[in-house]
Formats: sequence, structure tokens, C-alpha cells
Amino acid sequence: MAGTGSIFVDESGSGPCVLLLHGQPGTHEHLSPVKDLLTGRARVLSIDRPGYGRSDAPTSPPGHQAAQLVELLGEREATPAIVVAHSYASAVALLMAADHPEAIAGLVLVAGVGGRGSVVWVDRVMAAPVVGGPISSASLLAYGLIAPVVAHLGGRTRLATNVPVTPTTWLLESRGTFLAEQRFLVEHEDAIEARRREVRCPVVVIQGEVDDVVPLSAGRDLAMNLPDARLVVLPGAGHLLPRDEPRAIAAAVSSLLEAPGTSSGT
Repeated sequence: MAGTGSIFVDESGSGPCVLLLHGQPGTHEHLSPVKDLLTGRARVLSIDRPGYGRSDAPTSPPGHQAAQLVELLGEREATPAIVVAHSYASAVALLMAADHPEAIAGLVLVAGVGGRGSVVWVDRVMAAPVVGGPISSASLLAYGLIAPVVAHLGGRTRLATNVPVTPTTWLLESRGTFLAEQRFLVEHEDAIEARRREVRCPVVVIQGEVDDVVPLSAGRDLAMNLPDARLVVLPGAGHLLPRDEPRAIAAAVSSLLEAPGTSSGT
């Protein structure tokens, strides 16, 4: 996009449009299990959000990202679209729907922020001035490298649902964007919550029962404060639902595609 760099888009399939937004940190590949289930019945646009992966657009606050992505959908004649958003990206999706209702046919918010309590004390520490940078880097290293080993060797099922399967250091590659988004999240938390009731499209909120990143109580609050939403709680599931529960996400998208009065661009 003019003046803001480009956003990488992986497009597949045909039919009604579905936009997939990964969480923080991440790339479009983290939603590949969902894309594969939807490609046969929808035109799927899976992106690297600004600041991540193959996108050279810099990261920006959720409202700016929302405007960028609505512009992208318009350029591709892909509106109105159903937006699937994981974790942090739910803030972007909520603002897309609130600010640009004509562009959004429905939302599937997966372990998403936006409910009261979705920003926890750890988020605030990682967003703090001065110490936030080192703490964020250390947290990403522990999450990607140490936690998978502890989960595997200790047989900790709950932990395994919330961390990568195998140890990895790739998360550190995006630590600058991660830190910026932590600060955006804390700064815009109240504003995002205030905008929820302006979302008029149908929404499915999907929440893992044992999510240790975005608590179940926050998912319940999010669903309760959206005008047209239903909550799906997945027993025994954690935060990484695109990896572990792609069929549940695809089923939620299908329910929106099939709902009377819901249509999206071709």
C-alpha cells in the first residue's frame, strides 16, 4: 500500500471471501490448517500482518492495521469478507468491523483479545518502558525454547496446548514487532473494549477451556459484550487453536457462510 510498505497475501480457492489473521508473533503459516479446510469452499486470503514474515509494511496500532486491511480487501474486490483472527489479531478484526461495517460480513475470534481480562499482568510487564524490551525477549525465549521441553519431558498436557510442539528460537526474530504490539495492546485496551458494542455483524468467539494466554473468562466477557455473538468453548484446548482445533474454526466459518442474510464477496 502507498507509503506503508506491502502486506504479503497467500490466496487460494474461490467463492465467498475469508481473511485469516495470525496472532502475535506469527505468520500466515500458523493458520495453514484452517486455510486447508476452507479452500474448497471459499476464497481464502491469509496474510502476514504488518511487521511479520514476508510483509515489509511496519507494525502499527490496531486501528491503523484495520484500515490497511480493509483497503487491501477493497483492492482485491474481496468485500464483504469473513475475518478469522487469532489472539492479538482479534483487536484488529474488531476495529475492522466497528469502523468499516460494509466490508465485514462476520468475525470468528479465536482465543482473542478484546474481553475484559484478556490483557494480564504479564502483558503489562512486557509493555513497560525500559525493562519491557529485555523481559519480552526473555519471555519469547522461554516460551519457544524452554516451555516445549518442559511440556514434553514432564508430560504436562495443559502446558503442551499453550506452547510450540518443538523448541524454537524463531520467535526472537520478531521481538521488535512483538514489543511494539505489547505496548499497543496495553495502550488501546480500554478503547478496544469500548468499541465492541459497535460491531453489528455476527461473531463466533472460540475459546480454549485451558487457555493460559487469554483466559476463558475473557472470552466469555468478549462474547457477552458483542451485540450478535455466540461462544464456543473447546474442552481441554489451550491457546494454539489454529494448530490444535482447525476443524472447530472452519466449522464456525461455515456457520457464518450458511447463515441467512450473511454473504461475502466473490
